[in-house]
Amino acid sequence: MEQKTYEDAAFRVLSCDSHPDHSRISDFRKRHLGAISRLFVQILEICKEAGLVKLGSVALDGTKIKANASKRKAMSYSRMVKRDRELPREVEKLLADAGALEA
Repeated sequence: MEQKTYEDAAFRVLSCDSHPDHSRISDFRKRHLGAISRLFVQILEICKEAGLVKLGSVALDGTKIKANASKRKAMSYSRMVKRDRELPREVEKLLADAGALEA
């Protein structure tokens, strides 16, 4: 992110043309981890409502891959509700893993 504040116009605008170093960005993330986690869940819920994501998948790019639809993989409403409740825990785990990698 620090490097992006030098290279990317959008990051320059968001950072008000300042260039916080990586340790400040890391400290900010650690200090606000709870709020970031809740915000991330809200963003995922908005994306889900817009049809941009599905539970259990992470989109890295727009690559389309041919696949067969499977009845075994289809999700019932009750299973979707259960997965929806698991989403905050999955986000916490992803953020914890990111923190461990950073350490």
